[in-house]
Amino acid sequence: MVVRVREISDDEGNRLRRIVRHHQNAIEVKRAQVILSSAQGFTPPKIALITLMSEDYVRTLIKAFNEHGFAMLQPKWGPGRPPRFTEEQRKALVNLALSRPKDLGLPYTQWSLSRLREEAMKREVVDTISEEWLRVILHESEVSHQSLRTWKVSPDPEREVKKRYIEKLTRMPHNPPVVLSGDEIGPIQLIPQGGSGWFSRERPGRIPAEYTKEFGTTYYFLMLNVYHQQLSGEVYRTKHATKWLEFLKEQRGKYPSDQPVYIIQDGLSSHWTPAIREWARMHNVVLVPTATHASWMNPVETHAKDIEELALPGTHFTTVAEVGEALDAAVAYRNEERIRRGKKFRDTVRKNRRHQARIPLWLRTTKPEVTS
Repeated sequence: MVVRVREISDDEGNRLRRIVRHHQNAIEVKRAQVILSSAQGFTPPKIALITLMSEDYVRTLIKAFNEHGFAMLQPKWGPGRPPRFTEEQRKALVNLALSRPKDLGLPYTQWSLSRLREEAMKREVVDTISEEWLRVILHESEVSHQSLRTWKVSPDPEREVKKRYIEKLTRMPHNPPVVLSGDEIGPIQLIPQGGSGWFSRERPGRIPAEYTKEFGTTYYFLMLNVYHQQLSGEVYRTKHATKWLEFLKEQRGKYPSDQPVYIIQDGLSSHWTPAIREWARMHNVVLVPTATHASWMNPVETHAKDIEELALPGTHFTTVAEVGEALDAAVAYRNEERIRRGKKFRDTVRKNRRHQARIPLWLRTTKPEVTS
């Protein structure tokens, strides 16, 4: 039986997409990439090829998400000193933090750490506690200080139909058609880009602190061949509909004219102009939309962050051509790496399974469960 992530909502899917596209913690990004790929219908062997992980670890992450949800995205580090506060005190502190100060008769509407600390001691929840310990307790209970947010539920009456259609296109085991998935990366500002790297102690790399935004922004149109897991892209100054149509024509030209091509894309208005629809009808192209407010269904979403991280950190581009060359090089490197590493992973898995099959069942060692 294929291990697959549980059914996720649009809110969860878009949250995974934001983590993959914009999060800074590399471990959380990679784990979210696995979960999002599974939600998009990919099997563990295919996800292992996409993320450059082993198949067993991919399955472990999917099972952990099904059991623990988003908590499994955060790595768990080794324990420190024994806790100073009891479990009852911790729960009381968390409940106090989650309450509304107005409901408790207080003259303010939001907690700060200092106000929360004072109120906790006044109510004798704890005798004394520092603000930093209070922050640690709240963090361990997955409570943090956040801005209020709006939320969206897909109003698309055909959401499930579109989702099943995309899954059908991306999960064909035999003789699959040409399925492409496209989206934009950007806007990319032509300014010094931060990042990290290996440097001599106390001599880090430098980028300009003062600059003028005189070079504008650009976009990188990215296309994924879903079954071959090969990327291609092109840099454009704007994401106007005429540019997107030009990009689609270039991608369509790579395949025979009599072969149908399916292109998965989100509902951005510049993707669905009458000119694009007419071109698709005339050139044997089927445009496949994701559901409204559910662009996480688009398989290319799991790849955009990788390309940005390879090409942009620590750079200071001043022309669109330079950005395009860097992103094209990153795409070529990632394509070659997936081909090379994918073969290695498959060979290793087959070899390990053949070796294990020769060992009597009662002599096989049981691997401990990996918790995350």
